[in-house]
Amino acid sequence: MCWSCNPICGGCRPPRKRPVKCPECGAFNAVDLEHMAASNPCTKCGFDLTELATPESVTCTICGEICYNPCRKGRTEQPGGESQPCNVRVSKPL
Repeated sequence: MCWSCNPICGGCRPPRKRPVKCPECGAFNAVDLEHMAASNPCTKCGFDLTELATPESVTCTICGEICYNPCRKGRTEQPGGESQPCNVRVSKPL
């Protein structure tokens, strides 16, 4: 269990920010997934990072429904194998 939540970790709840390396200039950018805009430019060169920052949706192993910003907890097999409600599932595309 964590002592404090890191917004990029994604271990127990969906990450709020996603680190993205710009393919044009190589700069790292932290894209805020909660406030994603139509365009998310690189802070150094202005390249649009929206497609690279958008997480891949998966079927959550906790509740069995699609999550659009999955955490690692929802990607691993759960003890008991039964579906349970997931309080942190992101139910709509970012």
